Amino acid sequence: MGSKIRVEIPKIDFTGVELSKTGTKEWDKAKEKVMEALEKHGCFEAMLDRVTMELKDEFFGPVLDELFIVPLDLNILNSYKPLQGYIPKRPELGSNFESLVGWGAEKHFESLVKSMTHIMRMSEYGPPPVNQETMVAMTTHKDMNLLTIICQHHGQGLELQTKSGDRFRASPCSFTVIIGESFEAWSNGRLTPTKYRVKMSNNDTRRSIGLASQFKYGRMIQAPDELVNQDNPLQHKPYTYEGYLNFLFSEEPWGKELKTLKAYCGVEGKEMMP
Repeated sequence: MGSKIRVEIPKIDFTGVELSKTGTKEWDKAKEKVMEALEKHGCFEAMLDRVTMELKDEFFGPVLDELFIVPLDLNILNSYKPLQGYIPKRPELGSNFESLVGWGAEKHFESLVKSMTHIMRMSEYGPPPVNQETMVAMTTHKDMNLLTIICQHHGQGLELQTKSGDRFRASPCSFTVIIGESFEAWSNGRLTPTKYRVKMSNNDTRRSIGLASQFKYGRMIQAPDELVNQDNPLQHKPYTYEGYLNFLFSEEPWGKELKTLKAYCGVEGKEMMP
């Protein structure tokens, strides 16, 4: 049952919704759907009519063609921090949407946004995938950041895993929004990170664009007081994003079961590393 593939994940149509204008009827309706999808699944697909297939074809084709012909020896020069710059293929690796979330902590969103930085990454997989037997190009994992928005170009490959172990195939015609571990800590467990992987359906080349929102280095990640009470006690001690990255990439390979946010700074886990 854990390997069952489901066709769809929650879809939310943002047609007519101005993300920069809060409080409208369309905004409130979209917010309700976002909250339900994130709390239940930790992810959803955003349908944006302003991003046409013609625009995607132009970007994923001629524009990325020029990017991916850059020689490997030059790409490697742009690798200087974990998950920063160029990332080679490796089997171990496994906006404004934030303001659509509520829980009575809306007054903290301005400081949250100021604490964030955004990274756009263009990815290309295959041929062949890392594991030709399983066709898995990126192993199952959770993101460490706040939020990731992924756009695929034609074909499928992105698969998301629910709490029950069921897998959803993400559509290539929308933007997939995925919750990361930092949002779990900031929301005091109200949101659960979504596990996902990339599994190729054939030997064709697959391209995608990911926009990742993460905390700036040096900024402390902690749940607002409004989200901590007797019924929902504090789940994670304050920590920094770079501190957690150093923990994940130290000594043991990334992806080991003991390399978790709870082990790093969980209230019931071991003491937080400096």
